[in-house]
Amino acid sequence: MRAGQIIGERYRLEERLGAGGHGEVWRAADLRLHERPVALKRTRHDGDEGGAERVRREARSLSRISHPHVVAVHDVVDDAGEVWVVMEYVAGRTLAETRSLSPAAAARYGAQLAGGLAAVHAHGILHRDVKPANVLVTDDGFAKLADFGISRPLHDEETVTATGALTGTPGYLAPEVAKGGRFTEAADVWSLGATLYHAVEGTTPFGDDNAHALLWKTVTQDVRPPERAGELGPVLLRLLARRPGDRPRLERARQELATLAGEPTAGVGPTPHRRGRLRRGLVAGAVAGALVLAAGAWFARDRVVAQDGVPTASDAADVAPPRASAAMIGDPVTADPCALIDLEAMGEFGLTRTRTDNGELNTCEVVVTRSDGAIVAVGATLWHNHEKPGEPNRRFGRIVVVNDEYEMPEECSRELFLPGGDYNISLDVWQETWDQTSESAGEVDNLCAIADANLNHATSMLNGGQVPRRTRPFAEGSLYTVDACELMQGEPLSRLPDVDTAHPLAGFADWECRWDTDDGKELRVLFQFNEPLTEDDGDRYVVDGRELFVRGDTWSADSCLVDVVNRVAVSEDGDGDVVAELVRIQLQDEDGESPDIDALCTTALDIAEPVAAALPAVG
Repeated sequence: MRAGQIIGERYRLEERLGAGGHGEVWRAADLRLHERPVALKRTRHDGDEGGAERVRREARSLSRISHPHVVAVHDVVDDAGEVWVVMEYVAGRTLAETRSLSPAAAARYGAQLAGGLAAVHAHGILHRDVKPANVLVTDDGFAKLADFGISRPLHDEETVTATGALTGTPGYLAPEVAKGGRFTEAADVWSLGATLYHAVEGTTPFGDDNAHALLWKTVTQDVRPPERAGELGPVLLRLLARRPGDRPRLERARQELATLAGEPTAGVGPTPHRRGRLRRGLVAGAVAGALVLAAGAWFARDRVVAQDGVPTASDAADVAPPRASAAMIGDPVTADPCALIDLEAMGEFGLTRTRTDNGELNTCEVVVTRSDGAIVAVGATLWHNHEKPGEPNRRFGRIVVVNDEYEMPEECSRELFLPGGDYNISLDVWQETWDQTSESAGEVDNLCAIADANLNHATSMLNGGQVPRRTRPFAEGSLYTVDACELMQGEPLSRLPDVDTAHPLAGFADWECRWDTDDGKELRVLFQFNEPLTEDDGDRYVVDGRELFVRGDTWSADSCLVDVVNRVAVSEDGDGDVVAELVRIQLQDEDGESPDIDALCTTALDIAEPVAAALPAVG
């Protein structure tokens, strides 16, 4: 390789920036875009086409991530047998090249990186090599997570290869990874903590030593208590906890770090998905406009109407034989997710009660109070999408199952992928609270035993027939009977300029819908249960007798949320709770570097007003 060489008939190499075990990086000029500077990474796959294809696939995955604190991936190019990844060029230096920082400065960078890493995880990607050399720092105080050369999709191969080669950098590897265990999101959290430790202490959490010594110390010793970290010290030690389950989730870490840095905690982070809990993986405008709530689990089909008498894909579905997964689900509106939870088996673990109005309309939860004081919740959620199962997986009859354990003691999940690829089901078990004196509280094996009991029940039911129907009639005017895409047609959508009205994407049972605009905005509407809102939750308006609440950037830093209250009533679950049915309207500016939230809220409120008027009368 040499300066001046043209790659892919588009990129001119300018300067070699560095090289490592996974390739070399050049600053280059994009000849098609006014010689815009980009970074080109020449990847090494040793002529293995399988390895080359993995690089291409990974680059495509990373290109979906848009976050201010993650180096963007623009393109992947094949040139003369070489695979090049085209990335955002960041002028600055690495954190490894930066002198020891003050605790406040390290906390500020840490909050930024925690938000970026959460966005990566929300897309099903583990970084696997978070360290100071892979953090770029700009002159204006921006930190960006870089070098995904060894990142892997979740559920991918084990950390230690057959030859014993470790994936990652000694001194920044989590203890469970150094011992040869699975790499999880929690391992990336530990590496983030080690990176911030280096930023203030100038060394790894186990000092400076050769690779073998650092690995041995990681496995056998506790981290050195930080000496210069001040108020940042306790946060660092939680991030560097030996047990994965003792480490904070990234959103909690981001909030604590931002507080220590003296910055507002609102910003890029997960969106509340259920009362009292954040569901893993779901993107509700969350993590960088992703949360999120289950990357890929929202929208599945194109609702294009027939044109010139030619039936579209959705028209054809009315006359074609139903796919196997559709036959298992039946009418989505009446499919009962509660039937997928084995109440009899749950009774063996403790006292049970059912919640049908805690979050999405397509979710059912059963709360189990165990004899040791632990309170565990079991959730079953139906999704309509084309998500493909990850690896490793196992098969139960016609159903493919992926384990999502994450080695976290407070959560265990099973993802069921139905044949035909139209639907999948999430079975989640999580610890809500427990008696801290109980030795069994929070043990992941106990939670996974509960998950597997429900897995056996659900797969047996689905392989033998269809999801049972809901037995309780819907209340008059309930959102269960409303189509989100149709609700927005006409005047609501007419109030959003340049919206692509012909191509909405619909979620399960049409309780969720999304549209894009020509200028890079995304409009999303979904139906959820929530606690009743008050004026403390946002600016309150009343339109046609219905309350509207402007929630601002509650869900993400680049969007505005407006809630329309459909009805408020005592829960039909018999627990005495008062719950609200909400039409949640989120307008997001995905392309804007500094979106005008007030302008987004003005438009979102303008859209919400005719929605309130169009809702059915409540009985």
